[in-house]
Amino acid sequence: MAGLLTKPQRKSYRLLDPGAGVGSLTAAVCERLSQISTPLHLEIELFENDRGVLPYLHRTIEHCRNEMERAGHAMRAVVHESDFILDAAKPNKVIRGLFDKDLELEEVDGVIMNPPYFKLNKNSQYARVMDAVVHGQPNIYAFFLAASAQILRPGGEMVAITPRSFCNGLYFRGFRRWFFERMALDHIHLFESRTDTFHDVLQESIITQSRKLGRTSSRITISTSHGRNVIEDIHVRSLPASAVMDRSTGDSIIRVPASDEDFAILEAVESWPDRFSDLGLRVSTGPVVTFRAREFLLHDLNDTNAAPLLSTFNVKPFETLWPTAHKKHPNAFKVCTASMKLLLPAQNYVLLRRFSAKEERRRLTASCFIGAFQAGPYVALENHLNYVYHPKRPLSLDETYGLAALFNSALLDRYFRTISGNTQVNATELRTMPLPALKTIAAIGRKVQALSVLRGNAVEQIVLDSVGINGSLGQYLMEAACE
Repeated sequence: MAGLLTKPQRKSYRLLDPGAGVGSLTAAVCERLSQISTPLHLEIELFENDRGVLPYLHRTIEHCRNEMERAGHAMRAVVHESDFILDAAKPNKVIRGLFDKDLELEEVDGVIMNPPYFKLNKNSQYARVMDAVVHGQPNIYAFFLAASAQILRPGGEMVAITPRSFCNGLYFRGFRRWFFERMALDHIHLFESRTDTFHDVLQESIITQSRKLGRTSSRITISTSHGRNVIEDIHVRSLPASAVMDRSTGDSIIRVPASDEDFAILEAVESWPDRFSDLGLRVSTGPVVTFRAREFLLHDLNDTNAAPLLSTFNVKPFETLWPTAHKKHPNAFKVCTASMKLLLPAQNYVLLRRFSAKEERRRLTASCFIGAFQAGPYVALENHLNYVYHPKRPLSLDETYGLAALFNSALLDRYFRTISGNTQVNATELRTMPLPALKTIAAIGRKVQALSVLRGNAVEQIVLDSVGINGSLGQYLMEAACE
């Protein structure tokens, strides 16, 4: 991270570490700057409000000062024992860069940070400050990025390690638009293993380096390593900014192709002409939130006024299993006037799990729900599922199997991983995914139904042939389908 900051071109350099902890990141910058032969005057502003780590932070800063002076440099550091957002930034004004007089910060040349990560209640004091940048269920780290960007000088650089969740999705859309109007993304480092980086973070973690400029970088560097313990084994590639930053939908989505094959997949899928809405398709989240609908939950379908209740464990590749033996989970849902708003007509749907396990091989898992096989007129879907449908007519059998084949393919699974580092599959993300023409989807479905066994490699071959992917990329995906 320290190596991603450009070496100072002037005799003085101002650094901000807004979530300093014990000072590891600041120490890394000092170690790097101490090797400069020309005398440098270094000024550092650090923020830390955890009383337990403050003695260690002060000890680190004193050590850094001694080493910098020994190397012929001057260093001044101020440790603010306070909350960076609430104490340094005036509430509701930080978006315009106004700071409290007693903690007014001058512009800085560089920011390096490992900010805290936690969701915020909509009514929290942090959420009120963040309202202009992030809405919904925001995370505190996004505001650390925004507040720090405000006090960077033009051309100043920011290096941060954060969850990857800000790169896509509805909750961070406002933040992305705001941030990338002010900051140019230059470098992304991705850890291929989540568990080898942070054991308690369910998302992928990334390091980003960006500059405060009014224009977008023409190219963005993507580097990858397996985890933090093998950081020296890095694969680096430079990609056109348009391949990483997708502004086509106005959402400023950041895609992170981790390999040359991922980039080829990105190009292949992005060449498809349509998205969900273009094909007349819709994707929504199941309407049943079980803890809010307890009065309608039934253990089985013995009641004549009942419908199947489906959740994540009912969805297997191509197959919707129901009923299933589950000690704690109900299998049915009461059909009555009060529950009708939570029920769907029993017609053809493609069901997708919204959540995957932390290191699960596949992010996308889709099943076919066939209305003709259902005894009753309704079905209930939990909010742990997304479902694909046509709002004006039922999906045909061919369309249902074709869509399921696409979602279960290594092709779309690998593509989805480039646009999302979260274990959650949101309907918003699915809506932005490109799709082949509907007649191509139906053709895939017809061929898949003709298979005696729906094996991964056989389905993959049908998908790849139908969308015209062959050669080395086709071979790579066929091998991935067999894993």
